Amino acid sequence: MTLYEFERRWLLVVFETVVPSGVDEGMPLGAKDAPMGRFVDDLFRRAPAHFCLGLRACLWVVMFAPPFVLGRLATFVGLREQERLELLAVMGRSDAYLVREMPLLFKTIACLGFCGLPEVQTKVGIFPVDRTLPEWARPLPETGADQ
Repeated sequence: MTLYEFERRWLLVVFETVVPSGVDEGMPLGAKDAPMGRFVDDLFRRAPAHFCLGLRACLWVVMFAPPFVLGRLATFVGLREQERLELLAVMGRSDAYLVREMPLLFKTIACLGFCGLPEVQTKVGIFPVDRTLPEWARPLPETGADQ
């Protein structure tokens, strides 16, 4: 299963919101500093279809939640970063289990990719550090690019 390009961009914005860059001197890196687009592609290529479908459904809910949760006529992507965090925090306090767990799902998946990077493992104190880059994080042979 694959995501449409616009869904992929949405998911990357969610990941950049839950794993932000530069909020702590000890961990200046965030999802924006990692090849998370390639992680998403790899995840959707390898994960079971029911997982991908569930993640996609949660993504659509979060994208169109602002009018219902914050009373703002916008999508998640159209919100400022602080408003995105507020939306996720309000959802995380919902009485509805599925809604309450959506922010945690996105954090878990983002960290699954982000913490697979040796530099991140070193910064957060994971020992031993796996020095082998995940396949999705390795430079592309034809261009040397990492996104």
